[in-house]
Amino acid sequence: MKDEDGTREQIWYRVLYEEIPSIYFTVDTDGRVLSISSFGAEQLGYTIEELIRQPILKVIYLDDRKAIMQQMIACLQNPGYIATLELRKVRKDGTVLWMKDMVRAVRLTDCTVVLIVCNDITQSKHIEQRLRLLSEAVEEAPSGVQIVDLDGRIVFSNKAVKAIYGFSPEEFKGKHVNELNIDPEFASKVILPTIKEMGRWSGELIVRHKDGRAFPIWLTTSMIKDDRGEPIAMVGIMTDITERKRAEEELAQRTAELARSNAELEQFAYIASHDLQEPLRMVSGFTQLLERRYRGKLDRSADEFIAYIMDGTSRMQRMIEDLLAYSRVGTRGKPFELIDCEDALNQSMANLKVAIEHSGAVITRDPLPAVTADASQMIQLFQNLISNAIKFRREEPLRVHISDGRKGDEWVFSVKDNGIGIAPEFMGRLFQIFQREYTSEYPGTGIGLAICKRIVERHSGRIWAESVQGRGSTFYFTIPVRGDG
Repeated sequence: MKDEDGTREQIWYRVLYEEIPSIYFTVDTDGRVLSISSFGAEQLGYTIEELIRQPILKVIYLDDRKAIMQQMIACLQNPGYIATLELRKVRKDGTVLWMKDMVRAVRLTDCTVVLIVCNDITQSKHIEQRLRLLSEAVEEAPSGVQIVDLDGRIVFSNKAVKAIYGFSPEEFKGKHVNELNIDPEFASKVILPTIKEMGRWSGELIVRHKDGRAFPIWLTTSMIKDDRGEPIAMVGIMTDITERKRAEEELAQRTAELARSNAELEQFAYIASHDLQEPLRMVSGFTQLLERRYRGKLDRSADEFIAYIMDGTSRMQRMIEDLLAYSRVGTRGKPFELIDCEDALNQSMANLKVAIEHSGAVITRDPLPAVTADASQMIQLFQNLISNAIKFRREEPLRVHISDGRKGDEWVFSVKDNGIGIAPEFMGRLFQIFQREYTSEYPGTGIGLAICKRIVERHSGRIWAESVQGRGSTFYFTIPVRGDG
């Protein structure tokens, strides 16, 4: 009978310590390992032999050793007491595992041992830590976060919600989202049905603060589902957009005022320029009459004075015509349409045929794209830039090259020449009206590049130049891609 009992104990021992995939220790009253399950040794990276008679503390994380020793003592001093605690174990390779230990003292015939049963909870701990981090992130998020049940009642609000609404998270709990909106039916009729059907909703919403005032928020909401894909709640992320709306309104007001001011300025420039032409023509006409009738009949100074008047009126006439052209960029522009820039460049070169032949300029190009633009203004743009290169050429043969390339959502054009270049100190005034770097050596009123800038800006583009004085210049301008790419 005694042999049968011994055999039974050996079987149970083998099943418990060798077959069951669990971690078991038996430890003597001095804290040394008497036995360990094969699975336990394997999980800790040791062989059984490496742990037998070793202190149990060998596999306990340093900061947790005091806790396990206290519980082992408590179990030895209180028969029947079972301690449960979470501890970190250290594998042979240094890896740390979280385990939930059940500790109990067991009295045998000739001694008392401590039984420790361990369950690996490392994965659960990692999930718990991630959930804690997520919870802290949500709680401390700068945007308001609320969780709402499927009936539309608030079950959670983070700290930022109080800064937005004035209500504390506790005051929010149980409220229906309809109570927060200026339109009390909007959530029930629009937001909640959309979330349930589409899974999300976002938009601007007018809500009520605790103090009673109405203000705008931007709300993004989505459905929360369980592991089976069943809806269980909704989450909303909100931002107070009061300042943004105020800034948008101020910007819109300033933009409208600027547009009105520009329109008035353009109209004034057009009327002033137009009305100035008649008295100027009268001055010019009578001066020419004086010049024809009295040339050589008065003294030499009188002839010079008449010549000065005629030159001045001629220059004034050109300035008025250029000012009219400048004002017409905004007032007489045509609707945008898809045009071929090759055709626009060809027309501008035809308009400049005499100047090109007289200067001996060699003009080359890359293939140019089709863009959505005002055809007549694109012709004028190319014409002004090429004319500028012809005007400011050097003694050596002039070469002008026109190219383009697409960068993102815009076309970037360039007009490169080998002319006299631009002085660095003049670059900042290059596109200002009536600004001229050379006032006497070269003809012109200094408005051609200003017109180029107006044209490019009307097309929502940018224009700039790069230059090395004495070696040439490159003018760049962009035209947005508007479905023409």
